[in-house]
Amino acid sequence: MNHRDSYEQLRDAYLDGTASQSDVDDLRQYLESSNELLDDYIEHANQDAALLWDGLPEYEPPMTQPSSASNRMNVFWRYAPLVAATLLFTASISWEWIRSNPKPVATILSSTNCHWGTGTLPTSVGQELQSGRLRLISGIAELQFSKVTVSMEGPVDIELISAERCRLHSGSIVGSVSEGGEGFVVETPGAEIVDGGTKFGVFVDKVGHARLDVLEGKVDERRLGRGRQLTVNTSKQASPAENASPEMFREPDERSLENESIRGAHDKVIHVSSAYGTGDEGDVTTGPDQEGVEFPRPEHALLVKHSRCQEWNRKAFIRFDLTSVSTLDLSQVDLRLDGIPTGMGYISQVPDSTFRVYGIKPEFNIDWSSQTLNRFNFPARLHKTHDLDLDKVQLLGEFVIAQSKPQGQFIVTDPRLQKFIQDGLGSTVTLAVTRVTPNAGSKSYVHGFADRTHPTASPPTLRLQVKQESAE
Repeated sequence: MNHRDSYEQLRDAYLDGTASQSDVDDLRQYLESSNELLDDYIEHANQDAALLWDGLPEYEPPMTQPSSASNRMNVFWRYAPLVAATLLFTASISWEWIRSNPKPVATILSSTNCHWGTGTLPTSVGQELQSGRLRLISGIAELQFSKVTVSMEGPVDIELISAERCRLHSGSIVGSVSEGGEGFVVETPGAEIVDGGTKFGVFVDKVGHARLDVLEGKVDERRLGRGRQLTVNTSKQASPAENASPEMFREPDERSLENESIRGAHDKVIHVSSAYGTGDEGDVTTGPDQEGVEFPRPEHALLVKHSRCQEWNRKAFIRFDLTSVSTLDLSQVDLRLDGIPTGMGYISQVPDSTFRVYGIKPEFNIDWSSQTLNRFNFPARLHKTHDLDLDKVQLLGEFVIAQSKPQGQFIVTDPRLQKFIQDGLGSTVTLAVTRVTPNAGSKSYVHGFADRTHPTASPPTLRLQVKQESAE
């Protein structure tokens, strides 16, 4: 007996009411393993129920005793349990099949330098995803919904609900909607964002404050609990949680400064951070700090950006106190910067980025303070502009930050840096950090580096390797 014949025998036995429990279990396995057999079973079950109903005797009004039960009703109640059982079994099999084989709602298109956290969904590229939760600790991953591409920028926590809806618990995403994808919904703690065929960014911070940025087109935003809807157009921004307020820099913690010190020369390596002595750091923007309004400025960060809109260019300045190390002969010098997340802009809007480190020439190394540093008084400023005067600085080295890895430690090692620091021993030196690579789109990411007040990351640090004979 072949596979099909065995199935048909079990099907007929069940519909006739002669199947054993073992037969029922075998039939269930057939139906769960084949859509074709499931469709066949449903068709025969429906036909059997219809024939059973049609075969009931015609009802004839009784000539006498009209209150007595009719033969038709007796027959009906005799067969009704079989009809009900057949329909119930059909419904249960169909529901279990649908539940065990849900339709995918999205696919992972790509992932770059991704470190995934604990979620409920697989994370392989090309994997079809059902409803569930994804947590991306770092990196960039792209999801393809029905007509919408969503770029996840770690760290991000997102829940996939359907092919037309997702819920952003925290982090940043950028959505691009193709024709026919209008109506895609992004839920946040305070709003539902309905796309109208556009490109948009959404950011939710750790406490649930959300921000919407429309990069192209328009987006409708319905604020939950308020019963009103906003339409946000290109270059506009809305904060679904209106009570979110920008965070400002805190004053340096004096205790943390006391813990920063210079290691002894007997270690053959000396670490000098911007928290030591008269060290300092700060950043300036070349225009009014509008991004500090649209994107709340993070604490403990030095911000650097190269924008096609010149008003939003940012550069950082770092001063190191080298007065205690005046007679050393250095064999190597490293500059170490810890990249930290800023929450300002979207990583997908800026490519892999090249940064340059300049040294301010001693004759132009003016006395400056992070408390008063601004775009009009920073060291080596080109007259009547907000740019560096390249005649007043020396290029000391470059480094690259990948689009998908804006966090982590970045190290600059260059003979030019070594010579500049060697010549500056016994004094203070100032370095400037700029980004060469411009943004690729609006609302692009602002890179950040930990300053001396950061609670966990290291401040800007020079690692001085001393020649052995000099250290002895």
